[in-house]
Amino acid sequence: MQNFDYTNQNHIVFLLLAIIIIALVFFILRYKLNEYLRERKIRKRFERGNKLELQAKSFLKSKGYRIVDYQSTYTHKYMVDGEVFSVDIQPDYIVKKNGKKYVVEVKSGTTATNARNRSTRRQLLEYDYVVENDGVFLLDMESRELKLVEFKSKVEKRSGRVLKLVIVIALVGLVVPFWQVKIALGVVLALIYVLNRRI
Repeated sequence: MQNFDYTNQNHIVFLLLAIIIIALVFFILRYKLNEYLRERKIRKRFERGNKLELQAKSFLKSKGYRIVDYQSTYTHKYMVDGEVFSVDIQPDYIVKKNGKKYVVEVKSGTTATNARNRSTRRQLLEYDYVVENDGVFLLDMESRELKLVEFKSKVEKRSGRVLKLVIVIALVGLVVPFWQVKIALGVVLALIYVLNRRI
């Protein structure tokens, strides 16, 4: 057997080639292993999520809710610069109790179960907007906790501002001693009422 000659250029080239090939094989195997482990983790999480979603059905029934629908598709249309787009959404459950209809989104894990989580909150807001309902529930299957999430509508916000304005004007009317000012403030209040009804 021939000894490796470190001074021979051909031997050095073969050694470098062998090192490069071994390094490439190592990195490829490492990448493939990481990819496999990541896919396995996602698959397990997905399977666990599906299992918890199905367990949610019996949990909701135990709380007195009647399952009306499971993962139905609702189409939401919106416009961007006059062009119409549509997107499909799929809430986990539609349930009823005491004549009221609720959307239920089932979540598991550590972050998605929190309504302050940006993705979860936006998803619930979209469900609230698209699906006719009396409330939206976030069901945390980790802790078996059903949380009612309520969003304030634009109408409610506007009504709140108008109510504050009316209260301020009414208080000013009570304090001012001149009946002409009181009449003027009464007219202003009447106008606010009429305008608010039209909007």
